[in-house]
Amino acid sequence: MGQLIGLADGDDVGLGMVTAPACGQRWWAVRESGAWAATLPRAPAVPPTRLAVTAATELRDATIGIWPPPARLTPRDRRLAAGLAARARATVPAVDWHDTTSSAAVRKPSTGSGTCHGALLVATGQIDAFLLLGAGPWDIAALIPIVEEAGGAYSDLSGHRSDGARSALFSAFALHQRILDVIAVGSGRGPG
Repeated sequence: MGQLIGLADGDDVGLGMVTAPACGQRWWAVRESGAWAATLPRAPAVPPTRLAVTAATELRDATIGIWPPPARLTPRDRRLAAGLAARARATVPAVDWHDTTSSAAVRKPSTGSGTCHGALLVATGQIDAFLLLGAGPWDIAALIPIVEEAGGAYSDLSGHRSDGARSALFSAFALHQRILDVIAVGSGRGPG
């Protein structure tokens, strides 16, 4: 179990904090102050670590987390995930995104238990992007400032910054538009 806390001022989420006691970690960000992580419980002599996304610029070299697994996706979302996976170096989890068989053995793209952990892997530079297909504001809001303050980008699948989106893309800044272009083509919204 974990806690996600986001504090919004109008449409801008200016503070985000995620605490995952089972992982022994806390991540947080405040606008214009950077993104940080610390081990729990934090000894006073151990300073927090500043977070930074990868410097990835090419989709063909990127590792992308995608969640949930194919069997739990709609046919449209499965096509989007498969299209993105076909252009990336690797996906986490490493599955066939066209497969509709049982997802019981598929692990999330992190050791954590929450859907938020994929975005935290982006903020900590462990993966280049995370596509969350199907979410609520409670899954997304706290992560927005953490990823953005780590130098990354966030939007829904149309490129809008809304904490009320049903799906979310968190990524290294230079990859964001490239991924959105692939999603647009897969959705029939962009040039083929």
